[in-house]
Amino acid sequence: MSQDQLDIYKRALEREKQARKEAEKILEEKSRELFQTSQKLEELLIEKSNQLQGIFENIVDAYVIMDVNGNILKFNDAATQLFGYNLEKENITAMDLLYKEDIHYAMESYKELINKGHFKDYEARILTKNNEVRWVHINASLVKEKNNVSIAAQGIVRDITETKQISETLEEQKSELDAIVQNSSIGIVLTQNGKIVRTNDSIQKTLGYTEEELSKLTVKDISFPEDFPQSQEHITKMDAGEIDNFVLHKRYKKKNDSVLWAKTTVSAVRDNKGNIKYQVALVEDVTFEREQALVLDLINDVAKSLLGKMDIYEIAWEITNNIAQYLDSKDCVIYILDKEKNTLEQISAYGNKINADNEIENKITLPIGDGIVGSVARSGVAEIISDTRKDNRYVVDDEIRLSEITVPIISDGEVIGIIDAEHPLKNYFTKEHLKTLVNIASLVAMQLKSAINLREREKVEYKNMLLLDALGKSNDELQEYAHIVSHDLKSPLRSIDALVNWIKEDNKDLFDEVSKQNFALIETTLEKMEQLISDILIYSSIGNELEDSREVDLNSVIAELKQILFVPDHISIEVLNKLPVIKGDRTKLQQLFQNLISNAIKFNNKNNGLIEIDVKDEKSYYQFSVKDNGIGIEKEYHDNIFKIFHSLKKSKESTGIGLSIVKKVVDLYKGDIWLESEPNEGTTFHFTLKK
Repeated sequence: MSQDQLDIYKRALEREKQARKEAEKILEEKSRELFQTSQKLEELLIEKSNQLQGIFENIVDAYVIMDVNGNILKFNDAATQLFGYNLEKENITAMDLLYKEDIHYAMESYKELINKGHFKDYEARILTKNNEVRWVHINASLVKEKNNVSIAAQGIVRDITETKQISETLEEQKSELDAIVQNSSIGIVLTQNGKIVRTNDSIQKTLGYTEEELSKLTVKDISFPEDFPQSQEHITKMDAGEIDNFVLHKRYKKKNDSVLWAKTTVSAVRDNKGNIKYQVALVEDVTFEREQALVLDLINDVAKSLLGKMDIYEIAWEITNNIAQYLDSKDCVIYILDKEKNTLEQISAYGNKINADNEIENKITLPIGDGIVGSVARSGVAEIISDTRKDNRYVVDDEIRLSEITVPIISDGEVIGIIDAEHPLKNYFTKEHLKTLVNIASLVAMQLKSAINLREREKVEYKNMLLLDALGKSNDELQEYAHIVSHDLKSPLRSIDALVNWIKEDNKDLFDEVSKQNFALIETTLEKMEQLISDILIYSSIGNELEDSREVDLNSVIAELKQILFVPDHISIEVLNKLPVIKGDRTKLQQLFQNLISNAIKFNNKNNGLIEIDVKDEKSYYQFSVKDNGIGIEKEYHDNIFKIFHSLKKSKESTGIGLSIVKKVVDLYKGDIWLESEPNEGTTFHFTLKK
């Protein structure tokens, strides 16, 4: 072989080697890429497996996998809980789970699964490990290999036992519903878009309409215009899907134009799309209960509002406002009898007769015997006029109204005033209204009579004051007058108390519990009024000058108060430093400390109450403090607390005068008084007395 041929072979061999190296390099790179790809596929497979496992384990309903022979292969947690079997410890088949009576249906469904590859909405009973029968709903499908060969079946099993029971119960109750509705003591109304569709016997009897008459009406037709917007507001929210039911108290118009107060519970009946199909209203007559509650509130409000009031006009305005609100009437007037002129004068009103300055416009004066008011003033007998168009005595005041109720205010057997109210609807006022107003008239008669007497006394007082100014006399006469007024006020209160007790005793077997509670409230109010008068007397007796100035040992004053006052066992009174001996009026100084200590006792809510009395000796005055750990006083009330009749906590014992007395005594000694307090931590009253 020649040299040229050898060179050619060498070059060819080199090229082959070089090509092989390139091929190996390419093969190495492809192998690396293949390995990396396989790694990614393996990671993705693990990730998907984990995801599927998570889905399997977290399916809310039971999930079951079985082979084509019916052997159970796998349960999720929900399936284990439903059937009660542990597949790790025991082998079970589908036949173990079937309820015997449903086996035929199960086999038919299984055939459908094999033929179609799936079935839906299978409902049957199963038997748990504890032999408990449960209703289930199943959707199932076959699991196949690539060659379309079925290897298993999977199903989602939902426990519908309770739903089934509810459905069966509803079916049983459905037939009873009509009977329940018709025989219910509560009125039931079915409406659609505000139109009355169906009613039961109870609401028909209550409103006085037949079923046919009501079916031609709307809810608005039987509602009062003032109440309808409130109902409509709830209906709008219901239409918007914000609420499904609501409860309100409202009035309904009866066929005879009288009023029904009812607790109305409205619920929406919606279709599958959530739209309102019907509204069901349960109408419960609460007229009597409301009347009783209003009567009690009225008596309480009138009694409280009259406390401390002796001005005839102020009393009349309070009565008018309270009665108008009780009657839900826009017109109420109080008349006072003028004996000299033999006429009735309007002194307070409610409604359209009041102008912007809260004064009565176009006052009318009625002679005794004229109109319904004048007739009642003459006879002394209360009346209800159901339709004023049929009574020729009716006198038009500011406008025509169809119902009127007129009640005399009688004191010592004589009519001294009239309570008169009107309403635009006929048949509006009831016997309960009349009975209540008669009771209110009796309650206020003495107060009003005292106010009338006081009005006369005020004229005398004014003349006396002019005379006192002219003669430069002291205020002794005024203090004596306060005692007289106090006596005059207490006398009618005691008379009222006696009358109340006589009425209770004479009719003790006739009154119900509500009436007895009302009498108890009256007696409590009378006691408080008498205490109020006593406190006012004490307050008024404190003059502007110290009349009796002697040396007073405050230590002995405190010691005496500890003996006089009722101090509960859980409250202790401590004097931190020895108190000084000061010149002053012992009685007034005792009143000062007594009121502060009494308040500290009265308003202490702690298991271990503590009252500390201390003093600082300054150059020209002593600074005292009375500290307690009681309920405290909010800062917003600190400025008003020393004003007369200002009581932050309404109670039988509190008249709102105690701290006013304290302030007046401190002022008498040319001192100052202030307080520091935190709610529920306690209060410290500081005051100074000049040396």
